[in-house]
Amino acid sequence: MADPSSTGKKSAKGTKTEPIPFTSVAFVESPLQFLSALEAHEPGEQMLIRARAKAKGMTSFLDAFDTDWLPDDVRLEPEGAKPGVLRSISPDRILLGDACSGQVHKALGLAYLERQMPEVVILDDGLATYSTIEILSAKRGPLVRPRQKLKASRAVIAAYVADRLRGLARSGKLRWHTALPVPKSTRKSFLKSGAEITRHRFEHLQTLPTGGSHPRDNPVIGSALAADGLIDVRAYRSWLDDLASEGPITYYPHRRETEEFLNELRKDTRVKIKHVGLPIELRLINLPPNSIIRSLPSTAAVSLATLNPDVTIDVTEIPAQWWTGASADSLRKSLNAQMVKADVDS
Repeated sequence: MADPSSTGKKSAKGTKTEPIPFTSVAFVESPLQFLSALEAHEPGEQMLIRARAKAKGMTSFLDAFDTDWLPDDVRLEPEGAKPGVLRSISPDRILLGDACSGQVHKALGLAYLERQMPEVVILDDGLATYSTIEILSAKRGPLVRPRQKLKASRAVIAAYVADRLRGLARSGKLRWHTALPVPKSTRKSFLKSGAEITRHRFEHLQTLPTGGSHPRDNPVIGSALAADGLIDVRAYRSWLDDLASEGPITYYPHRRETEEFLNELRKDTRVKIKHVGLPIELRLINLPPNSIIRSLPSTAAVSLATLNPDVTIDVTEIPAQWWTGASADSLRKSLNAQMVKADVDS
């Protein structure tokens, strides 16, 4: 992997010259957030992507991602949203992969406590994005992940950042850039707040030379729902057994799945486990027409449907008896209600 920490322009020989006056900064903590930042990059914009390398799954992703795939005016630093970064850079735009991140809240709070915040763009963060948009569409409430309990000090700054972003919405400076389907009720309430929604179809991602897979692999997208305790592990394993009984499958694990679960799965000779390093969207982008990808409801299923309109995404609705009761009814309903084809009305 090329040196990701260079923030100066490079000459033809690769030597540094003067530092780049970045016009935007993106804070990302997952591979999907990283790809979403690239899709939000605008022509001629000098963008700095600050990736939280220690976040789950990010080290292997950054190791596998070729920095030659970045646009010429995009630089990568694996340092995350360190508290002082926004004091030394005054960007015209800030892009947030995880608007509920404590690290991001601290960086924003320190930099913009007494000054005006620039335009903010919300990036896709999987299905958790819907919760973020609902919070920002509401009149009050802290930016907090579902099922997350905050300490008092964190709750204060999470509420402060939420209120600042709502203020940006009222002045037309808050936007959600997404490839996800946008339910009409979600779109209506977010736009009513003064915010904007713009869409993409992974245009930059589709230009990357990342190879692909083959239909004979019978790809199955792994889910984090069992690892997160939201659905029963035995029910999930039984679902995989049923798929494997129809023929060998290639299983692409989710980054949060446990080694214990995967080691058990490896004992099944019908299952080939393929650790991708790069996001599933990059690895399965070039499947031939009429291929079939199997999945539970997930962001990856939506993304792959957008990228591969001629590929069948076979999504299994999660039966009521699979749920452990650890998730809210709203999450269960929204997961099963996800349409694989993206809404284009926003």
